[in-house]
Amino acid sequence: MKDRLARFLSAKIGAPVRVAHLSRKSGGGSRETWLFDAEWEQDGETKHRPLVLRRDPTASLLESDREREFRLLDRLNGSGIPVPKVEWFEPSPEWLERPFFIMERAPGEPTPPTFPSETDPAVRERAARDFVNILAKIHRLDWKKKGLDFLPVPEDPRLAANTQLEEWRSLYEKERLAHEPLLDLAFRRLDEDLPVSDRVTLVHADYRTGNYLIDETGHITAMLDWEMAHIGDPMEDLGWACMKFWSGGGRVAGLLERELFFQRYEETSGIPVDRGRVAFYEMLGNVKMTIISMTGVRTLAEGRAADIVLAYVGFMIPRLLEDIARQLGVRS
Repeated sequence: MKDRLARFLSAKIGAPVRVAHLSRKSGGGSRETWLFDAEWEQDGETKHRPLVLRRDPTASLLESDREREFRLLDRLNGSGIPVPKVEWFEPSPEWLERPFFIMERAPGEPTPPTFPSETDPAVRERAARDFVNILAKIHRLDWKKKGLDFLPVPEDPRLAANTQLEEWRSLYEKERLAHEPLLDLAFRRLDEDLPVSDRVTLVHADYRTGNYLIDETGHITAMLDWEMAHIGDPMEDLGWACMKFWSGGGRVAGLLERELFFQRYEETSGIPVDRGRVAFYEMLGNVKMTIISMTGVRTLAEGRAADIVLAYVGFMIPRLLEDIARQLGVRS
């Protein structure tokens, strides 16, 4: 793979490229993520670039459009939203067996899915402020002016919640190995509580700790994993971030108290928080994450892939179902 990657880069750059320190990051259920350094000679100087390869897996937790993610990241460059700069998209399996794209390696380190509780409070506070500020920038972005209408857009903006609900209901029917009574109950409740949206914005759709890079001071340097992004209700991102699944120590994403999160979001974005819609999307988020996990289990059970991540996600399902039961008011 190292040699094939070097040949691809040499063809793109127009000079012999050396690839060093190629290593695959653990995790990544929808894309393989590889880190590497590229070096080549240009105008008598040695050029060095740390890069990231995002390659389609043989099978994944969630099918998504890698070209759409590439185009989105390209359009977001220079928007004030911190994202890695993308370089090359390659749909052909000719080079690395499966489609992929390459982007710059942004500074900073990844975090676990919940911000560590033992972290210095000052570092957590800086991360919390950036977390809210970046979300506000995403939702304030003029997505039409940025040419993001290639993303999924609900036919009726008021029914953005229904668009998401039907999409995930369809995926559940397709990927489940058996009916899960709690999910059936959750879908019934979501149908009953279906909200009307007052606006649509760019939605990250996986906005949480674990999907950004952070520097040693606590500042977020890059927001990652945009494969589920679409145009929808901004409360969807708030509901996802508020899920108990991501929230350590009672804090949203392990960062800050829920009401403080809402207050800062309103102050920064100018968008009022509708707690009813947030609660709807929080339950839908638990349903979505359960379905994503079920998809991984099915992929593993059918032998389409043998990645350890697909085995691990099966153990997350009971915890998610417990959260759904709590939201439904179901007692054991």
